[in-house]
Amino acid sequence: MSEQSQNIKYNTNSFQTTASASATILTRDIQYRGIAAKNLSIREDSIRDGWELVDTHYSNKTVLISGWLISDTGDNLKTLVDNVKGYLRESEKNLDIETYGGSGVYRRYTATPQNFEVQEEHWNITQVPFTCEFMCQPFNTTTSTTSVDLNSGGAISSSPYNEQVSITGTYKAKPTITVTVNSETDLTIFKWDNTTNSDWLQVAAGFSAADSLVINCEDETVKLNGSSIDFTGVFPHFEPGNNNLTLTVTATAFNMDVSFAYYPTYL
Repeated sequence: MSEQSQNIKYNTNSFQTTASASATILTRDIQYRGIAAKNLSIREDSIRDGWELVDTHYSNKTVLISGWLISDTGDNLKTLVDNVKGYLRESEKNLDIETYGGSGVYRRYTATPQNFEVQEEHWNITQVPFTCEFMCQPFNTTTSTTSVDLNSGGAISSSPYNEQVSITGTYKAKPTITVTVNSETDLTIFKWDNTTNSDWLQVAAGFSAADSLVINCEDETVKLNGSSIDFTGVFPHFEPGNNNLTLTVTATAFNMDVSFAYYPTYL
């Protein structure tokens, strides 16, 4: 059984396709498994040798691909090259890389093409080699979300409510939190607190039964029944592994469903 080629797509356009003899793209090498560039802020000792690490952060990641553009005529090759350039015109789009050939599972980067080269020679009439460099965000995600219902999907009616959740991935993830108020008496405050990293966000409002509160930590929006609402705190994120959550509700009585969805995120 022959080995399948690893697929790669930018903005839904495949760079691994043999569907047409006049527009074949064969990507041979995909260099992406290394870690992102990590910037170190240091403070040098003014008296003694050495230095002290002050802060670190990941800045960007480069993905480099190379292969061949193949057609059946010189004119069609020119069209193919032009089309590929058109694919790469857009910025900050999804770069999806199959985990291995034939897996059908992809990791997704947010990427911008930085360089595209066609190293043609005089004998390249119907096929030319190419390289393309993408500048990406320092992390990648799965292409679909993982959803978690707190209290195993049961309603929450006591405060504070504590639960430990396990987050997959190797990099911090930003959840979308959904709170559905089933019933309430004098419900005025909802607070989400990730005590593992001290991230918390609180919403104060006159809640009513059937209200829907959505906290989108990726887009950094807080909406009550679809309308933006004020809040205090920061947009919380998850650490890889176990996270301890505390929900605090100010009310005489309440009954609500709480869930969140996130993209498992990887360096």
